[in-house]
Amino acid sequence: MSDNFVYIDNIYRSRMTLLDILESRGYDVEKYRKFSPAEATAAAAAFPSLSFKVSKKDDETKVCDVRYAAISRQKLDTFFDDIDDDDTENTEVIVMMPGLITDAHNIIALKQYMKAKESGEKERRKLRVSFFCIEMIVINPLKHILVPKHEIVPNEYHKELMDSMYITSKSKFPEIKFHVDPIARCIGAVPGDIIKITRPSASAGEAIIYRVCAP
Repeated sequence: MSDNFVYIDNIYRSRMTLLDILESRGYDVEKYRKFSPAEATAAAAAFPSLSFKVSKKDDETKVCDVRYAAISRQKLDTFFDDIDDDDTENTEVIVMMPGLITDAHNIIALKQYMKAKESGEKERRKLRVSFFCIEMIVINPLKHILVPKHEIVPNEYHKELMDSMYITSKSKFPEIKFHVDPIARCIGAVPGDIIKITRPSASAGEAIIYRVCAP
């Protein structure tokens, strides 16, 4: 009985965290905010029924497909085949899982972003996939007191930033690992992104460092 209560509580609290994460990424999640503990209880026996889709507030063509699923290792390779190559650059998929995230999930997330399109052209699918264990996000990692603010620097500012720092290649930045790092996963960072990290500083008030998201 107590185990079932913890499971339902994890479903409910992780859902609230997920909505906060999606909202911070610019998605319109308002209609899902009314999710109640009673709904979590009803959905506990039908985990996939919690799945939903949301669009960006400023661009409805950009969507996030949230899938609640317990996926076997054998099905991981084909789990995203239903997403057409033409839709991948405007789609990201978040998979909420009852089990822990493993190296296999990190590998699949990278593979989906890096793999070539089936058209034969030298283009990547660039499908952004994130796996989350519900138990690990009952509390929002982005709001933890020990986690500094992380922001993705827009691509159009990369050159200006690198020139100001006399950096000629992104490989010169310290790395933050794609999908492996939980904060990079929460903010939706992909390989090549530059991440601005703002930390408190006793001497300067705050200190800013930059890292590059690396495969």
